[in-house]
Amino acid sequence: MELKKDYIEFQSEISRRGIEYLIHFTPTINLYSILEQEKLMSRRVLENLDIEQFDILDYVQFTDSVRYDDKSFINLSISGPNTFLFSKFQERTKDDITINWCVLKIDPKHIYEKETKFAVTNAASNAAKSIGVTGDIEKFKMLFANNINIPFGVRGRLNSKFPTNVQAEVLVKDEIPIESIIQVCFDSQESLASAKAALSEFNTSNFVVDKEIFSPNRAI
Repeated sequence: MELKKDYIEFQSEISRRGIEYLIHFTPTINLYSILEQEKLMSRRVLENLDIEQFDILDYVQFTDSVRYDDKSFINLSISGPNTFLFSKFQERTKDDITINWCVLKIDPKHIYEKETKFAVTNAASNAAKSIGVTGDIEKFKMLFANNINIPFGVRGRLNSKFPTNVQAEVLVKDEIPIESIIQVCFDSQESLASAKAALSEFNTSNFVVDKEIFSPNRAI
């Protein structure tokens, strides 16, 4: 992994804030290809390799304010899911028995990977674009600012490990190796057991039940 030139400053900020992981949520049916390929991949990479993976964005239609424009990046959040989107995905798929959800906890070292970028809110939104989506340390620190000129941009009493806006994003280029996936989290023992059974040919030792991570308390 190629690092940003000022990666030590990023490491210091990550440590100071107590950031233990990045977050990516996905339908459990995508775990097979993630484990088979031994990496989490952007949509561009999946398409280039002609790998079929369930794309929830093709299944659930949202307004332009929450679309994703760039297929080259994997969209991650910090310390907890983007509950604004996650709740919508869960609500709109609740009647589809083929779709269950898991939350991946990912090593925060990808924050200071050379090509990683940061957005103060949903990266495709006009609010984020007006401020800029870049990979510098000042933009990373802006994710935690007390006041950001965007909707829901007032920090209030948030735990230091959470960004100010729940839709803030860390955008990692192309792929993340499975070695960087700290845990694959499920919301119940039943979901965990089902996933382990379906993926018995793979190492699932980092599969756990962590119901709280699906909707964490962000307050101090």
